[in-house]
Amino acid sequence: MEITVLLSVYNGEKWLKYSIESILSQSFSNFEFLIINDGSNDSTKKILEKYSKIDPRIKLIHQSKRGLTASLNYGVKIAKGKWIARIDCDDIALPERLKRQYDFATKNNYFLIGCQSKRISDSGEYIGFKKIPINEKILIENLKSQKIFFSHSSAFFQKELVLKIGNYRQVMKKSQDYDLWLRVHEVARINCLDYVGTLIREHNERISFDDFGIEQRIYAHIAKISHLIRLDNTNMKDPLNSKDENEVNFFIDFIKEELDKRNFINFYIILYKYKEHIIKKGYLKSVLKFFTFFKDYKLIIFLIKWKIYGDFISKSIFNKWKNSFVKIY
Repeated sequence: MEITVLLSVYNGEKWLKYSIESILSQSFSNFEFLIINDGSNDSTKKILEKYSKIDPRIKLIHQSKRGLTASLNYGVKIAKGKWIARIDCDDIALPERLKRQYDFATKNNYFLIGCQSKRISDSGEYIGFKKIPINEKILIENLKSQKIFFSHSSAFFQKELVLKIGNYRQVMKKSQDYDLWLRVHEVARINCLDYVGTLIREHNERISFDDFGIEQRIYAHIAKISHLIRLDNTNMKDPLNSKDENEVNFFIDFIKEELDKRNFINFYIILYKYKEHIIKKGYLKSVLKFFTFFKDYKLIIFLIKWKIYGDFISKSIFNKWKNSFVKIY
């Protein structure tokens, strides 16, 4: 088996059929479609069983709710494919996606491949498109600086390598994909296709839209600082790899507190609200309302630096951790 398409779903009845049908319509046919029903209490199970009777490539796992990270971890472990293609229950894969990613990865010795994505509304209407870099060096810089990168739903990676480096880490409640991509990048080549292979549905029920996206942001910084620790040439160990839960929690709380003290939590909330305003009211009206959101000049400076550099704060928090970790341990 060459490819396992991996989907974990919780209460996905609204758009699930479109996602399933987009995978079953792929031009590349040598795959299994592993779907993990993570404790859904809507009609998800009924929808899945209907499609599993139609196409034998579908393999269903029904379980009590364990969360996305645990479900993906399990899915990668039991997958029969040499390659894993991710898809979310609200997104759509275009027909050539699997074929193009498989051909590009195997011919060019890449271990993680993304593709371009268009954003659609909850009703399927086109919202927008942002070009993902196809230059390997620029893509890696974007990854490290938390700038525009390919979506989790467009990811295609080698199973053996991901298992070797520890799979999705259970400690990552959010941004588990970002954490994994950083670890893949440390040991293997990554890139992105110049092909629109997925449609990403923007709606308020997305996991990443909870709590103004704050937890997603926080865990992205946790992943980045964990990455900087692994790259450092001192004897520091990655706290997220510790078997001591207290050490792990201490590290996570340290980063959360630093982000809060430096006013980044507030910045991310305002940024989220402003982006929502742009989506609802349009760009022109939102420009006119800019200063009703960003009232503090310090937040405007944050925004300018964020637009230019991406993540400009993780390195500073890392340095503070590095200078104090001897005392901590």
